[in-house]
Parts: sequence; structure tokens; C-alpha cells
Amino acid sequence: MSGQRNEYLEGSREDTVQYVLKWGKEPTSELSLLIHGAAGLGKSTLAHHLTHRLHAAGCLAASVSLNALPSDSRGPESVVKLASREIGEAHPGAISSILEAIKSCKGAPLVDLFKQFIVEPVQSLGLPHPLIVLFDSIDEWESHAALIKAISSLASSITSVKFILLGRSDPQARGFEDFSVQPYPLQPISTSVMVQYLEKQFDTVKWESGRRPAPWRIIQLAKLANGLFIWATVVCSILQKRLSRLAPEDILDSILTARRGLGDSEQLATLYYQAIMWLFPDPEGRDLFREYMAATLALQEPLPTADFARLTNLPTRTIDSIQVDLKALQIWKPNDGEGTPTIYPARTLFHQSLLDYLESPSTPSHLAFRIPLLDAHDHLAQCCLTVLPPFLSSSHAIDPLGLSPGHSYAIKYLVTHVHHGTPSPQPSSAVDWPGTRLCKQLEQFGSKVLFRWGALLVCLVKPGSAMEEVNYMDIAAERLMREVAGVLWPDPELGSFRISCLEVAVRLQHENAVAWNDLGWGYYEVAQYSKDIDAGEKAVQAHQNALDIVDKSRSSDRGAALFSLATSLHKRFELIGTTLDLDRSISLHREALDLRPLGHKDRAMSLNNLAVALGFRLAIVDTIDDINEVIHLQREALELRPPGHVDRALSLLNLANTFRPRFQKTASIADLDECILLSREAVRLRPPGHPDRAPALRILADALQSRSQAIPSTTDLDEVVQLVREVLDMCPPGHVDRVPALRGLASSLHLRFQTVASTVDLNEVVQLLKEALDLCPPGHVDRVPALRRLAHSLSLRFQTMASIIDLEESIHRTREALGLCPPGHADRSDLLNELAWNLTSRYEAQGVIQDLHESISLGQESLTLFPVGHPDRCAALDTLAKALHFQPEHLDEALQLSRESTSLSSPSNEGYLDILMTLATILLRHHEHSGVPGKLEEAISVCTEALSLCPPNHLLRPKLLGLRGKLDEGLASSLPAHSFSPPQHFYTMDSEFAIS
Repeated sequence: MSGQRNEYLEGSREDTVQYVLKWGKEPTSELSLLIHGAAGLGKSTLAHHLTHRLHAAGCLAASVSLNALPSDSRGPESVVKLASREIGEAHPGAISSILEAIKSCKGAPLVDLFKQFIVEPVQSLGLPHPLIVLFDSIDEWESHAALIKAISSLASSITSVKFILLGRSDPQARGFEDFSVQPYPLQPISTSVMVQYLEKQFDTVKWESGRRPAPWRIIQLAKLANGLFIWATVVCSILQKRLSRLAPEDILDSILTARRGLGDSEQLATLYYQAIMWLFPDPEGRDLFREYMAATLALQEPLPTADFARLTNLPTRTIDSIQVDLKALQIWKPNDGEGTPTIYPARTLFHQSLLDYLESPSTPSHLAFRIPLLDAHDHLAQCCLTVLPPFLSSSHAIDPLGLSPGHSYAIKYLVTHVHHGTPSPQPSSAVDWPGTRLCKQLEQFGSKVLFRWGALLVCLVKPGSAMEEVNYMDIAAERLMREVAGVLWPDPELGSFRISCLEVAVRLQHENAVAWNDLGWGYYEVAQYSKDIDAGEKAVQAHQNALDIVDKSRSSDRGAALFSLATSLHKRFELIGTTLDLDRSISLHREALDLRPLGHKDRAMSLNNLAVALGFRLAIVDTIDDINEVIHLQREALELRPPGHVDRALSLLNLANTFRPRFQKTASIADLDECILLSREAVRLRPPGHPDRAPALRILADALQSRSQAIPSTTDLDEVVQLVREVLDMCPPGHVDRVPALRGLASSLHLRFQTVASTVDLNEVVQLLKEALDLCPPGHVDRVPALRRLAHSLSLRFQTMASIIDLEESIHRTREALGLCPPGHADRSDLLNELAWNLTSRYEAQGVIQDLHESISLGQESLTLFPVGHPDRCAALDTLAKALHFQPEHLDEALQLSRESTSLSSPSNEGYLDILMTLATILLRHHEHSGVPGKLEEAISVCTEALSLCPPNHLLRPKLLGLRGKLDEGLASSLPAHSFSPPQHFYTMDSEFAIS
């Protein structure tokens, strides 16, 4: 398509354009903007104009219209790659990053494709402003829910890319509910703007009288348009094309008369009905139009007119005549030039409102010209079944590359049209689909013809693959469909072909449990890849049908059917979150396990699957009974996989991981010991060079780290460092997991520093985190957490080595992170607290009063974001109390805040020692100013408690001893203020760097 036929009326949507341009430049705006409105408001025309304006402003990354994609390029992966190609064409500097994505992203989850094909190429440009990716007609594309979920999964901290979506759905529509997006409802244009549009269009109408209509008639028509550009566009096109023998003035009168008194829901239906009646005034012409339109509604890709004529058996002259007439209703024009005359799918030529009108069953009968899509696909399925047998029955070898466009189309889309041209069957349904004409035609192919069809389909859609030659019985059409689907697996871009083959298989044998089971797994794979809720629903239904058939026939395959349905229900739970699905999944897994007693080949798999389902429930209802059952199941599964079994290492790690949640509940070191023992065996079974060694190393390191925190042990910590260092060695520069590996080693070194206070460890932490930050450039999804980790490590090194350069850089990094987290961002409250703490530290070091004032201001803002009851309120209270206590007039408030902070904390909290030290220091300062003896005694008591809890090598111990000395001497108020170290609670590297 060369572009939208409707020309943008200059200035008609300038308010929207300016809003978009401002939104694109605003650093605190949402990641996505959804421009939504009813059909016919001119959204696609606006999208085309926005593309032009964004390009002119240097802000455009890519623009993709989702309603004009060919059938073989409509998958989510194809759309992402199409957008990436546009980025490369507009910004050649991004091409190297795109080529890298092509090498590494085959079959990756959609959110990863977005990151590597769109986000990272734009980041690589290093632009000072974001680029915008625009998707038009978002909800007219069948995979829009997957695309929306992928965009919503991107971190809000991304600053290099933004997304504009245009569609009908408002943010509460299905697929948008949990989508973090800035909605922009597109309003109908004013009557005055519509008048300008009509007057411009009327310049090209050949009025019979030679004069355009009176101004009052144009105003009347503009009012009747009710802001719908598409209605006005079709009216003008009808007048320009002279669709009947009536003069334009008479046609205008007819339109005005018919439109009066109609509601908005009927205005387009009335206009389209009138246009069809004018275009095709006799019944025979309307029948030919219906046949032609049905074929193009179902058409999956463009076809040369001659091949389309042979496929549909429509005369070429009739096709040409209908095409000429229908140009009055087209909003897109083909980019054929002087090439071969071509027929395009209707969705690529006409406005969606026309397609809705033709397909809608709810249009009033006196205005209806319905062409059901089911019938349209049925018609093309019959056309394919007519042209293929003579061609495929030939004794000559068929070269896939030498096929005519018509034969190629029929081979590729036969099953697509059969699938969408027939009702979905149900086991034991009253509708006997195998007795219908389509089924009989398909079965009459014979095994040889069907096999040739399948072999050619595979060659056309999956070059390099081939069907295996086997002897198929004449009645085995259903089996062959499943075989073809198997060859097309697992490429996610071929999911629609695979699903259609399996859908035809269950139509051919709707009482075949194996066919239903395969169909369920086909939909499951689509749901797994694209997060498509509809596919998840269909997977459950297909597997339920398989189970019903098995139950009816009392088949021995009930265990497999139960497993399949349980797995699909689990997937639907992941997509929708309905706990009833999870509960039923667990129940079915239990039932399947009962059917797989000791000695059954699949018992270990059933044990594991039930354990996994129960593990998900632990996140909802965390009971010790469930944890114990998971351990029992995984232990039995391990016993069924003795030394030498191919899956023993996996079972060892599954069981090891189940002990960690129980340790968190019971604090039993025995659980950690067994976890470590199991993990060590798994590591031995995955020696250096094994592709899955890294996960085993991480699980072992995690368990050792937990034990070192429960029972302080430098031996365990040394081994943790050794293990995660090996993980980093397995992720050299350029490896996709290098950043998490850098974080993991930094975390383990940080923990060892807390225990042994080695500055060598701390220096390496800073070095590792600087490399990690370099790998997360401005605009990267992980830049904010990378900035926070580095800032914390620098602040810690300042407190250890007193280098003001480290503190300055820590403040700089924290400010940058805060700038990327506008009000409402989840990390803003913590960053305010961290920056306030650092500024207070700089005030202590340099005495600049502006630092103290800013620290107090930031601390107060942070505290408002941690209301009473918030689990992290104690940290904000402590930070603000520390800053306030330097001002004598605020000592009482500082003491009050510090007492509240202490009451909300406990010895198990990481920052408890810091909080006690703050309270003791404020009590000392209060004593120095007030002379009240009780305050000094309380300060000594608090400091003594802190010392009793502080390990010998802890960073705070020397400072606590110094404070205790001052307290024992009863220092006067003239003594210098005590220096604080950064609290562990202000930024917990350990939680951010979780090795697992």
C-alpha cells in the first residue's frame, strides 16, 4: 500500500499533534500514549500525519499500520522486526544493534524481542531525546493483546523509546486493563472544521448546475457527519464518482433525507447501504459484488487478478468492473504502478467500519448487506479444494519455486480457510461435520494428493524442512494434518498454520482424543509465546474435550489427558490470575498422579508437575503444609531418578529449591544444609562446559549465602564468591547475562566486606558495578537500579575510606536516578531517602548548609511517601531524624522521629544498628543542649545494645565504640558531631543482587 487515501486537512487536529509532540519530549510522561476513539474519526489519517510531523521533528523511530499486514507477516515477531527494519532505514547507526538481535533472538519471548529489536537499537544511537514507535489500528490486529503486554512489561525507566498506539479501545478494554498508559480520547471534529473539509472536497465534484451547494446545505451536511471523517469522506467520494445516473445534487438530497433522524450507530450503515445500491442497482450485480467481496474479505495475501479469477471462478471483466466501482469506497490505494493487476485483501483497502458493516449480524435488516466471514472463508476453502486435486494428482514432480501464485496460495491457505470457514466442532456434537461438503472434498483427495499438499506446504512456509515419506491410509487425512503441524513446530511465526492444521484434524475426527490433545498443545504454545489470553482459553477447551472423550471411552490415556488439561489450566492461571484455575490444575495433577503408581514411566514427571503447581500456590497461600508436600513430592521424584538418570540433576535442583521457602519459615539450618548437599551433587553432574552449569552454581551459591547470614562463616562466603566468580567467567563481554553476573559477584563481595571489612572486596564491588552501569546506558531498562547499586557502593566506600570524590559521585549517580523516577514512580521514595542521607553525610564532611537544607527537604518528601504502616517507614524516619538533629531548634522533632523509627525496627532488620546509633547520637546531642541526665543514660543504654549486636568486624563497630567512649565521659555540647555511616536499610544491595 502506498498510503492512506484520505488527505489530512491542515490544522484539523493540531491540538492533538501539539499534545503528542509535548508528550514525546516530557521526561516524566508515560512510556505509552493511547489515542483512542470511535470508528471513522480519522485515526489512521492522524497516524499518517503524526508520522510525518514526528519525522520532521527528528523524533520518529518507526510507524507501523497493523491493519494492512499480509497474513504471513501478522505474527508478533514479524511486527517487531518490521518496526526494527524501519528504525534501521531511518537511523543507519542502529543497524549493527539490529543485526546482533537477529543473531541472538530466534524464538525469544516477545518482551525480549521488543528490548533487543527496538529498545536497544534506539539506545545505541545515544540521542538526547526519545524516539517514538507508532502502531496504528492496534485493536484491529488479532495479536494486539500480546503486543500490549510486551510493551507494558518494559520498565517505566526506559527513556530512549516511547510508544504511540492508535485504536478504538479505551484503556479499560480487554487487553488494556493493566496497561500503564496515558490515554488520549480523540474527540469528533467541530462542525466548522468539517465544513472546511467538505468545501475542499466539493471542489472536485462535477456539479450538474456548475455551482456547489449553498453554504447552509454544506453546514447541514457537516452537522449530519457528527464529527465522523469517514462518513464525510464516503459522501464526497460518492458525489465525485457519480455512482448512479442521478446528478450529484440529487444524490446529496437523497443522502441528507436518509440521514435525518438516524442515530449515530446507523449513519454509516445507511451510507454504505446506499452506496452499494447505487453501485450495483440490479440484483445480478449485487450477487457478483457479494461473491467478489466475500472472497476478498477472507483473502490472506494479494493475488494477481488472473490467478484470483481462476481461483474464484469470477470473470476477469467482472472483477475489473467491480474494482473500478469500489474505488469510491477505498481509503487505501495499491502501489501497483505499471505492474501486474492485483487483488488485495479487503482489510488493506477499506476502512474497518465498512468491513464491520458487511460482517455485522446486528445491522437492522432494512440496511443490511451482510457477508458473514464464516461464509467468506467457506467459499475460498471450496475454491482451493476445486483447483488443487487436478494439479496435485499429476504424475510429474512439482517444484515449489515454480508454482503459480494461485496454486501457491491454495496450498498455503487451504487449511486456514477450512478452519475459519466451518464452526468449531465439539465431541458428540449434533453437527456431523465429517458429512459436510468440505470434509468430503478433503477426504476425496486421497492419501497421495494430501501428502503432496502437505509436503508443498512445508516447503513454502518452512524452507529447509520436509515431510517424512510414510504410507498413509486413505482415511488418515486427520493424521496427516497432525503430521504437518508437527513438522511446522516449534517456529512461533508458523503458529497460525500449525493451529489451522490441527483445527482441521479435529473437524475430520471430532471424537479423536489425540487430535484434541495436539490442538490444545498448539494453542498452549501460542499462549506461552505471545501471552495471548484467547489462545490460553482455547488450549483449556481443547484439552477439556480430549479428557471428555477419554472419559467417555474409558481409555487408558486418562493420565495424559489429565496432565494436559492441568497444564493448560496452569497457563491460563498465569495469564489471567484466576485462582480457581490453579486449584483445579492442582486437583487434576493429583488425579493424574494417582493414575501413575510406582513403576509407571511418567510418575516422576507427574510428581514434579504437581510440585510446581503447588509451588505457585505458595505465593498466594504460604502454608508449611504445602511446603512440606512440595518437598515430599520432589524427594520422591528424585528417588525415581537415580544416579545416571538423564534428569537427575534437574530433580536435585528442584528439590534443593524447595528447602529454601521452608528455611524462611522455620529458620532450620538443617534445611539449608540439605539444600547445599543436593546443589553440590547437581553441580558435579554439570561439569565445566555443561550448558546448564550456571543455574546450578547460582542455586548452590544462594544457599551458602543464606547459611552465612544465619551462621556467620567466612568459609561459606569465600565459596559463594568463588562460585559466582565462575558464573561471571562464563559470561564474557557481550554475553546476554553478563550484567546479572556482574551484579551477582558484586553482591557476594559486598556481603563478605560486611563480615571481614576488606577494602579489596569493596574496591572490586565498585569496579564491577561501574562495568554493569556502562552496559546499561541512558535509556536502558535497568539503568535506574544500576545507578542505585553503584551509588550505594560509592557511599559505603566513602564511609570506609573518607574519599570525598566517592561521595560526590554517589550523589551525582543518585541525582541521575532520581531524575529518571518522576512522582508516582515506584523507586522515587527510596531515592529521595538515599539522596537525603548522602547530602547529610556531605554536610558533616564539608559543612555546606545548603546540603543540610536540601537533605531535610528531601527527607520530608520521602517520609510523606512512607505513611504510617508502610514497611519501610523506619528508614525514612531515621534519615530525616539524622538531618534534623544538626539544628538545635529541631532536636525534639529529631528525637521523636528517631524513637518512632526504633519502635518500628527490630534486631532482625538489616538497618537496626544504624537506627540505634542515630538514636544514641541524638540523645547525646539532646543532653548536651538540655543537660537532662536521663537522656545521657538512655543514650548509653541504646549504644550498649547496639554494641552487643554488632559483630567484631562490622563497619560500625569502631564508630559505636567511639560513641560509647564519648557517652562514658559525658562530653559537653562543644564536642564535634559524630559521623554516620550509610544505613544498610537505605539501599540493600543484597536484595537487588539476588544470585538466584
